[in-house]
Amino acid sequence: MRFLPTILTAIAVSGLAHAQVGKQAPPANKLQSVAQGVVWRISDRQDEHGHFLPPWKEVRIANIFRFNSKPAVGGSVTVIPLDVSILPFELKIIKAEKTQAGCRGESPAWWEVELEPVKSREFYETAALPKRAAEFPFDVAILYPAIKSARQITKEHLTAKMLPKEIAIPTVKAAIDITNDRQPDILLAEFCCKDTKKPAENCDLTCSKSFKKAGSAWQPIGSSNPC
Repeated sequence: MRFLPTILTAIAVSGLAHAQVGKQAPPANKLQSVAQGVVWRISDRQDEHGHFLPPWKEVRIANIFRFNSKPAVGGSVTVIPLDVSILPFELKIIKAEKTQAGCRGESPAWWEVELEPVKSREFYETAALPKRAAEFPFDVAILYPAIKSARQITKEHLTAKMLPKEIAIPTVKAAIDITNDRQPDILLAEFCCKDTKKPAENCDLTCSKSFKKAGSAWQPIGSSNPC
């Protein structure tokens, strides 16, 4: 499988709480990994630059990163399409390989994950977001194990009080509600490395952080930085 070139050169990921024993464990306590990826549409047609063109024959989720604990092959993830009108759904993990993060090998190991192809017609028919190539139309957030209640909260429904103090709304990549209270429980942010409140598109060096709500406080669960 061909993947997008990754600009992420160093990844430092902290552990997530494992699922608690018992049926009453809150969804956040069941999380083992919060990841993100990009929708990749494949066809038999290419332009002069080698980019795929419609009609599409296959859709996959590519460039998946931030799986910081070993997932079970055959287990399910929840895929949350970002900034498009497609509901979250589940896909099965078909491959997971351990790799070493970081440009000098100093970061914790993480897992490269491959998911089964996407069958939903919406992924074949939905137009790409502005400034996106047709073959890479939009991004997704990924939760493992699957959480059926997960939903994206779009930026227009966010307020500063909902976020960690160091994160501004324009830097939010994904805000996800998993408890059905219309408040974010999972947050992915991308920003300029020297200013966590400055959107990533406004600088050359970009960093990212992910957070999980722990009670009323935000707990950092992962970060990435260029070498």
